Amino acid sequence: MDLLLIDDDEVDRTAIVRALRQSKLAFNVVEANCAFDGLNLALERHFDGILLDYLLPDANGLEVLIKLNSMTQEQTVVLMLSRYEDEKLAQRCIELGAQDFLLKDEVNSRILSRSIRYAKQRASMALALRNSHQKLKELAEHDSLTKLMNRYGFELCLNRAIARAKRSNDFLAVILLDLDDFKAINDTLGHQTGDILLVKVASRLSSVLRDGDVIARLGGDEFVVLVTDNDYKYFPMVVANRLLKAFEEVFCLGDNDVMIGASIGVAFYNEAASDSSELMKCADIAMYRAKKMGRNQIQFYSEALDREVRYRNHIESSLRMALKQNELKVYYQAQVDSKTHQIIGMEALIRWLHPQDGLISPDQFLPIAEEIGLMEEIGDWILLEACRQAQQWQSLLAPIGHSFTMAVNLSASQIGHIDLYEKIVKTLAETGLSPTALELEITENCLIEEPHEHAKVLDKIAQLGVRFALDDFGTGFSSLEHIKLFPISVLKIDKSFIASYDKDEKDTRLLTALLNFAYGFNVTSVAEGIETVEQAEFCTERHCDVLQGYLFSRPIDASEFEAKYITPLLPK
Repeated sequence: MDLLLIDDDEVDRTAIVRALRQSKLAFNVVEANCAFDGLNLALERHFDGILLDYLLPDANGLEVLIKLNSMTQEQTVVLMLSRYEDEKLAQRCIELGAQDFLLKDEVNSRILSRSIRYAKQRASMALALRNSHQKLKELAEHDSLTKLMNRYGFELCLNRAIARAKRSNDFLAVILLDLDDFKAINDTLGHQTGDILLVKVASRLSSVLRDGDVIARLGGDEFVVLVTDNDYKYFPMVVANRLLKAFEEVFCLGDNDVMIGASIGVAFYNEAASDSSELMKCADIAMYRAKKMGRNQIQFYSEALDREVRYRNHIESSLRMALKQNELKVYYQAQVDSKTHQIIGMEALIRWLHPQDGLISPDQFLPIAEEIGLMEEIGDWILLEACRQAQQWQSLLAPIGHSFTMAVNLSASQIGHIDLYEKIVKTLAETGLSPTALELEITENCLIEEPHEHAKVLDKIAQLGVRFALDDFGTGFSSLEHIKLFPISVLKIDKSFIASYDKDEKDTRLLTALLNFAYGFNVTSVAEGIETVEQAEFCTERHCDVLQGYLFSRPIDASEFEAKYITPLLPK
């Protein structure tokens, strides 16, 4: 065992060396007579133990202990030697890293050997404990899959970086990154392949970062990068562009080559927020905006963006209570015969009468309802309410033989539900409405997934006598195929074509072609968004069957609709 003896008293050194030689253990002793020489020897080579005299001519034992601790990361056994018994001093020596405190007058071969042996055992235990603690720390702060820092580790790092930025006025930014459509990878290729993709993404992102940039996986398919710079304010934009560019090449996953994009949100320290929690929220707001704007792009946080997202969150939380508190209302818009302008039907349209915000249009809250899983419940409620109202009006008009159709929109959630047919049957039975009086409007976007399965269900419903209308005709991707595959008997020409038909010759020909297509295909055509007499006449001259728009009626509530359109038809 190699020992370093640091003592300025030659007599004491000789006595200690003699005691060590009398031990059964083999000791190789190197001597130093001052702190300076002892520290140099300790720096040059590793010793299993150091016997350190507390009183040295150029330093005391505490000072030497502190320097020893700063010089090496290795665990070295240190036994402090002193001629004076002082419990407080002994305690202080132990606190600073000495394993024992021995009185020189009591030192003999047995005591010295035992003390060195026990001290080495304690040092080994302390080292094992420290290593164990370090491993636990690694586990606590790092992601087990990608080996990147995890959320907890990143938060610690971000807090330290913000503290430094406050002191030195450094530039700092958080870049939040979320993979686009990662769920589809898991669903189609399996979670194991998804995990492989996450590992490859982590590696590729790490490879484009600068030294000093910090990357972490927050969980799922979400990553975050912390970047700092002393004097270049716009460096996060450069880094964010590098990160996005990293997704331009395919990811090779065994037998599968996958292309995937990412949505990135960037928030600057002090401009967006001045603490870690708010800074992360701001980056999340920007990232959400990137998703909303079309994905695979970068968005930077701004106050306007913050207001927009906060309003969305307000809508989301309020929407969950809207149904229970009867805040949602069904409005009705008249559909008239193109030649007589007599009412032949109406479309049920949802409105939200918010207690604080007033009337909220469906464009503002229906996409959110779809995102948070409320659209099916809302759609079922509209269907039931519209059918109930339609049957009430049908009963009023039955004596004069006047009938009409009630058009109700079906959401993607409703179309995809396994019990759609049963729901329609149940709703018609509960309200007593004839199937021939119900017209269900669907959009092409709702039919993209599993079209043949949807076609079977819609055919079954159509056999009841219910009509199907293809809404927003002309704006989708495969209208002709859908008309062939699905039981479509009504085509609704989107209002965008009506609004622009007279802007130039191409728009005029396009609207004419759409109306001629419906006429030639022998399906009912409905022109939406009719606001002027000229628009109505143009469509009527080109074989349009039904007109709908503000020229004839705005969407109005049931009582106003009844007073304006139903009551005048009744016998005086």
